[in-house]
Amino acid sequence: MKKKYVLLALIVALGIVGYAGVEYFPKTEIKVVSETLDSIPTRRELRRSFFEKREILVIYAAKDSVLSNKYEQILKELSLLEPTDSWRSAKILYKLADEVTEENLRENVVFLLGAIQENKVLKRFIDQTPFQMNTKEIEIGSNKIPNKNSVLSVSFYPNPLMHKMPFSFMTGTNAQQVFAFFAEKVIENGRSFYWQNLNYELYNDNQRVVMGDFNEQWKTDISTFFDFSKGNKVLLNAEKYQFVNHKNALKPSEVKSIEEQIKRNTSKVFAFLDNDNFPKITYNFYNNTEEKGLITGNTSQAHFDTLNNSVHIIANKIYKNNNIGKDNELLLRHLLGVSNKDILTYGMPIFFTDKWQMKGYKYWSARLAESDNTLPVSELLDNSFLEMESSLIRDCMAGSFVDFLMQTWGKKTFLSHYKNVVLSTQEIKDLEAKWQLYLKNLSKTYPKEEMVKKELPYLKGFNFAHEGYSIYNGYGSKKATESLLKQKSMGSNAMAIVPYTGIDNINEATPLHFSNSAGSENDEAVVHALTTAHDMGMYTMLKPQIYVGGSWPGGIEMPSDEEWDLFHDHYYRWIRHYAFLAEIYGIDALCIGVEFTKATLSKPDTWRNMIKKTRGLFSGHLTYAANWGEEFENIEFWDDLDYIGLNCYYPLSKNDNPTDQEMSGNFDLVKKKIEKVYDRFEKPIVFTEIGFRSVDAPWKNPHAEADESINEEMQARCYEIIFKGIENEPWCKGILWWKFPSFLEYRGEDNSAFTPNNKLAEETVRKWFTK
Repeated sequence: MKKKYVLLALIVALGIVGYAGVEYFPKTEIKVVSETLDSIPTRRELRRSFFEKREILVIYAAKDSVLSNKYEQILKELSLLEPTDSWRSAKILYKLADEVTEENLRENVVFLLGAIQENKVLKRFIDQTPFQMNTKEIEIGSNKIPNKNSVLSVSFYPNPLMHKMPFSFMTGTNAQQVFAFFAEKVIENGRSFYWQNLNYELYNDNQRVVMGDFNEQWKTDISTFFDFSKGNKVLLNAEKYQFVNHKNALKPSEVKSIEEQIKRNTSKVFAFLDNDNFPKITYNFYNNTEEKGLITGNTSQAHFDTLNNSVHIIANKIYKNNNIGKDNELLLRHLLGVSNKDILTYGMPIFFTDKWQMKGYKYWSARLAESDNTLPVSELLDNSFLEMESSLIRDCMAGSFVDFLMQTWGKKTFLSHYKNVVLSTQEIKDLEAKWQLYLKNLSKTYPKEEMVKKELPYLKGFNFAHEGYSIYNGYGSKKATESLLKQKSMGSNAMAIVPYTGIDNINEATPLHFSNSAGSENDEAVVHALTTAHDMGMYTMLKPQIYVGGSWPGGIEMPSDEEWDLFHDHYYRWIRHYAFLAEIYGIDALCIGVEFTKATLSKPDTWRNMIKKTRGLFSGHLTYAANWGEEFENIEFWDDLDYIGLNCYYPLSKNDNPTDQEMSGNFDLVKKKIEKVYDRFEKPIVFTEIGFRSVDAPWKNPHAEADESINEEMQARCYEIIFKGIENEPWCKGILWWKFPSFLEYRGEDNSAFTPNNKLAEETVRKWFTK
């Protein structure tokens, strides 16, 4: 962190030097990686070369000596940073383009930097890519985009001199713009300035306007070409506000009401601070998560940018009447600054926001309070703790904590403490007693709205897997909507969405990370997919899971009771986030855990307590997805849940070529195990996971990694055995197959993955789901 601020200070001190670009447009025909090669390199091969090297040689050039020195100073600072354990991290080396040898170009992962006409290596290499540029326009494949002092950033393209070695570049025709863009990337990402979401990205005024990926032949992929350089219109240009409409996200008839709403919110801030001296704010409105993410690189419901004094908002029915206060936050940064206590910086804008998460922060704080899910004052004032906490819980508590301090201290004292809060242990203790009384009163003042729990239908569907991390192919994308529509067409009436976190050490309790980067299984992407499925009439389940490096959740085992308690504390804070998210957006069911074999069997009372606290917060159905075998058959807390979840990977046969009769008979034995649990707890049972790869003999070890074979027939046989086996069973309340991808092109036409998409098993599913 300290190094990042050193770089920021260095870049600010350097300033920006301009250089007028001259035209450069090679006369030779545009080429891409030669298709006559023995083997066209794959993305995986390029990534492997990067991981093996873990070094990047930045080759820069600038004709202006002052600008060249500024490049050198930034790169020198970056070169002093040692790589971290992050898979994205690499050692930075640098050289002037005039000093580079052929050996340097062949043996290094290369990043080319500078104006196209000033970097001789770039001039040489760009002719081997689908890109060309001059001062008037930029060619991206067959598309021509006007050059508005644009910057083109390309990541990981085959090196023309060593095809399995990647090279990247950042260039344009205006030297000043290229340097300014590079400097901003360093401020944002530090040594990881070279990473980006899509293969190529074109920027105008630091805003991404054109982007896309390459196909397998390293040409621009038509299906992933996005052009947002057109279709943007200014709907309002007033003294203090400007509204920019992206792709008709707003109707002109909505402008007046939105302007009035903004004035109401901001007037509270101005009146409170007795100050309305702030620069003009540009509000940008987008249709959905995907478009906002592709244009800005941020898929949050809303965010602000202090550099250009702008607010960026998704304006669709999902977030209608839901203001999370990002414009207030921008105003308060200008007028009040930030507090040394993050909770106050987070809380002030929410304090002035009427409809935070639709019903208001006080309503939601009351729900947290009555279910024993609030945060004590000591945690609220601990900045390092807040970094690990759920942003939903944190922000909700922050708004209420500011309101509480206003009532307790008064406005004058609050403002005098705001920038530098220093409290003694006794003062914190005294505040805690008053804070708990405040929260208790919230529960009385804002009673819970009655919600009718949906009756559990017979579930027919899939675990919906986030297989794409490029914004346009994950949960928040149009492709995800296409995938859900296909599932619906196959007869699905349900889906389980599976956001992940990860741990590396199965014997050490550590805080669990919340996905928030663009393209990940972040909250907005999850909400987009769940809401889309709900609108299709599907039963929706939120089923968060932990990815365990080198193991699985059932391998987690703490060395002591104290470590177990710490593990479960971290885990509950993580799963509570999703319970709160599910309650806010009306999700039908929450799966409180998946395959924690040792944790559930050794600490059943801990799980009962987590279930109790979760049920107090979440109004929908609660279940748990137990691993087949010992865990499923021996869990003690099934009676605390609405239904029993089974991840069913019991083998159907040990033989290479069993008959259908043999596999059906073995599944009958599995059903006896299931019936025994059902008879004891009298709870319906749902297959929260069951699946088979499209490989040879998938019935032998359904859960395990398979060989390279591809066998759709054998996968379809397994599906048929299961469907026949569960038909009309009184204990069975449905099946969620593992799994269906977030984009239909996942893994190509011939693959051995679990998905039945575009395979023989797809028709088997359709036959049974539509009966």
